[in-house]
Amino acid sequence: MIQQITSSSENIFKDQFRNNLLKQFSRTDIINLSSHENPKVAFYFFKILLVKYPQECFKVLMKNLDNKKTLVISTSYDTMNEMTVPEAMMFEESKKSIFTKEQKKELFESILTHIETRSYLEGYVFIYLLEHQNHPDPKYYPYVKKLLTRNASDFYFDNMALLDYFANYKKPQDSLIIKDFLKKNIFEKGAIHMNISVEYIKNHPKPSYFPILEEFYDKRVKGKVYRADDIFFEFEDLTKATIQYKTERAKELIKKITYDTKYKSSGNFLASNEQIYILLKDNDKSNYFAEITNDLKHKVNKVKMDTIINWNNRWNYPPYNSSKAK
Repeated sequence: MIQQITSSSENIFKDQFRNNLLKQFSRTDIINLSSHENPKVAFYFFKILLVKYPQECFKVLMKNLDNKKTLVISTSYDTMNEMTVPEAMMFEESKKSIFTKEQKKELFESILTHIETRSYLEGYVFIYLLEHQNHPDPKYYPYVKKLLTRNASDFYFDNMALLDYFANYKKPQDSLIIKDFLKKNIFEKGAIHMNISVEYIKNHPKPSYFPILEEFYDKRVKGKVYRADDIFFEFEDLTKATIQYKTERAKELIKKITYDTKYKSSGNFLASNEQIYILLKDNDKSNYFAEITNDLKHKVNKVKMDTIINWNNRWNYPPYNSSKAK
């Protein structure tokens, strides 16, 4: 039976095979085989353990945290991903969520305090930080700080979870660390409309952060062509973040986004003026950018405006107040 599992035989997915397996292997056997040297065997028996003896799964996972052997598993109906054995175990457990609050905390601490040797498990760390960001634990501060000051993750949501958790310690001495992190992440990998620096500044518009928006535009945006059509506007977050600042420099940046940036359509029509006009109408409560808003008012196409607003209402995505934009 072990050989059939290692060879990924189709039989191992049949009920009859599993029934025979449960007759042949005892509870102790299944527990031990969940730490088998072959990753396919270990993961197969861990899945059985989750169903038959879930109370044993946490001990097995903790025993395997340093197991760096990999296997490919199904993560959805049409995707396969390569993971280490403990990653695969945590993924499978997440479907049933059988671990207690205390066990999840112990798992998190075991990874966080040994992150240098267990970096392949840092995804769990970021998920835990995200879930507990509003109440950062003081004892994790040195570890989270070290993570933040190292080279950033390649993943937007990982970085955001880490930054939000760290910022919520609200230590004045950390302001320079956060600012440095934001500056470095101007160049983070991934889609330009999901830049962590822009997103964070949009929600926390401190005066000292504004130069980062200017640098983002100059080094990531200037001279290139970006999407602005009826369905999508790549600089929604950048526009919203800039609008938070009521300064002449902010006004100049909005002008660059509006007048100096090249746009293209991947939808039904080009709509940069309409997208920016809607954002200004909905977010500039003080009318500080009225000069630009009034200029765009004479350039926008009402049919295009209605199409954009209807699209967002249709998908229950309400960044705009349609009554103000019209």
